[in-house]
Amino acid sequence: MGDPSFILDGMLGSLARWLRIAGYDSIYYRGLDDNLLLVEIMSFSRIMLTRDRELFQRSQKLGLRSMYLESEEVKVQLSHLKTELGVELSATNSRCPRCNGSLRKTPKADVQDLVPAESFNAFDEFWVCGTCSRAYWKGSHWEKIRETLDST
Repeated sequence: MGDPSFILDGMLGSLARWLRIAGYDSIYYRGLDDNLLLVEIMSFSRIMLTRDRELFQRSQKLGLRSMYLESEEVKVQLSHLKTELGVELSATNSRCPRCNGSLRKTPKADVQDLVPAESFNAFDEFWVCGTCSRAYWKGSHWEKIRETLDST
């Protein structure tokens, strides 16, 4: 069995971004009706993460894989997933935090129009999302991301 994949309810947008950064396929539905969310879970065999106790109870009655996260704090939520599901928190195989697409290492020359000139001149390694074409690099925010994941 490979890494778990997730569907997150509308209360867990920040957690979805962090799971994507850690490399987990994580679909986030903001504002989706609970009934449609449950249908999605059945269709895609994902683990539902929710802060909605009633939705969690409904998913359990349907025999769906789901987890209720009581805390509002992302670091506590990540720690809970690490303990309960063995989620590894590393940014080595990140997905696009914005859209969940796969990132691919891209030659510097190919990203010149996608990144600010200052970043283009300062860095040599870039990754581009295959879905939304957003570019990423290990800028000043990178160390903060690593520290957050390492300390959780």
